[in-house]
Amino acid sequence: MIRRSSLAPRTAAQLVAAFAVASLIGGATGALAQTAPAQPAKPAAKPAAKPAQNAAPAAAAAPAAAPAQQQSQQIPAVAIPWVKRCGEEPTIKKQVCNMEQTIIADTGQFLVRFGLFEIKDDPKKMFTVAFPTGLLLRNGFRVALAGEQPLTGTFVMCDDKVCRGDIQVDQAFIDRMKKAPGLTLQVANSVGRIISYPIGLGDFAKTYDGPQTDQKQFEEQVRKIQEQVRARQQQVANEQQQMEQKTKEGLEKLGAEKLKQAPAQ
Repeated sequence: MIRRSSLAPRTAAQLVAAFAVASLIGGATGALAQTAPAQPAKPAAKPAAKPAQNAAPAAAAAPAAAPAQQQSQQIPAVAIPWVKRCGEEPTIKKQVCNMEQTIIADTGQFLVRFGLFEIKDDPKKMFTVAFPTGLLLRNGFRVALAGEQPLTGTFVMCDDKVCRGDIQVDQAFIDRMKKAPGLTLQVANSVGRIISYPIGLGDFAKTYDGPQTDQKQFEEQVRKIQEQVRARQQQVANEQQQMEQKTKEGLEKLGAEKLKQAPAQ
């Protein structure tokens, strides 16, 4: 099995990575979904919560020892459109295909990238992931299709921005993925806290069975995404500025009142 890192078509992956690094990737369609996080730790009989079709996930940090009824903090998150790239690999004279989707916070921070890498006529497929650095690497990562027990994958390499990993899967897994409404990705951060990403899979089957991504159309989608993210970033900056101004005014008022109350010398 030839590893994805040596054969994956580069153009789309480099484009997506560049936007992730610049924190300028925004949402594709619809509302910013607040999806209930999947439960961490051991496999459970009940499946992870199912996100809505075509919805972006809400990444959630799940405390290890929190009460069951306690809600974890959730980050509004949105999904970049799927990217599919195929091409012939000269060393093996076979077609390889790479399909990926990137998930980001609504303010542009990269959260996770996942997808599939496969070689034509090879029954061994690779489910691939990329998470931001700062992980407990020895724990690997987990992926669970809605209604299924999770699979555990290992990390392959890290650079200064992301850690990449994969799981070997087969065509049966992909067929179930095409029908599944969503999946949940889980990873442990550097202190062992489980981060869950429930993600909708509404467009996966169409991407897998369809042609390669149209580059011009994708670039136009990315341009609109950039505009959305910049608008959200400006909104956050304005809110922060207003908060700082109110804090400054409050401190000045408090100082003036204390000065009035001070006894005359």
